[in-house]
Amino acid sequence: MNNFLLSWDFWNLLIALIALLVALYSVWYTRQRDKISLEITDATFEELEHNPFFVCFSVFNNSPSAVKITDIKLCNQDGTPASLILDDYQLPQIPEDSLFSPAYIPEPYYFEAPFINEVFIPANDSMMFKYYINPFIPNMIIHITSDKPIHRWSKTKTFSVHFMKSN
Repeated sequence: MNNFLLSWDFWNLLIALIALLVALYSVWYTRQRDKISLEITDATFEELEHNPFFVCFSVFNNSPSAVKITDIKLCNQDGTPASLILDDYQLPQIPEDSLFSPAYIPEPYYFEAPFINEVFIPANDSMMFKYYINPFIPNMIIHITSDKPIHRWSKTKTFSVHFMKSN
């Protein structure tokens, strides 16, 4: 036994095992570091008088690399697509003479910002999406699809979101 500890074969085997463990740790660490993590934040809605509901939410990229979002779908709790009002709803018209009035201040918050085509969200940054929807249920499901796996090996991640009434 004492001869084996002093032989080159033992030390070669020990160094090879240590190198194998370091290589496996390196692969694991790289996979963990490059994982994409998305979150839904600031999910709010407003019930506008005589208008459809206005919902908005942010997709936050909580990972160290940028992510490319290829699709976003809003669904009801039963899985049916939500009734989004895209390009059909227009804000109430303001008379032209009041546009230059100091009393008229446009509210850009209420401009819709739906997902139209692929977008990049930089690392540790968020992007807000806004929709008009009718009818509306505060508990919804949001499916986000990316060009890279974002949930285990799937490129789609599903979020169950409860929209809070904004002040």
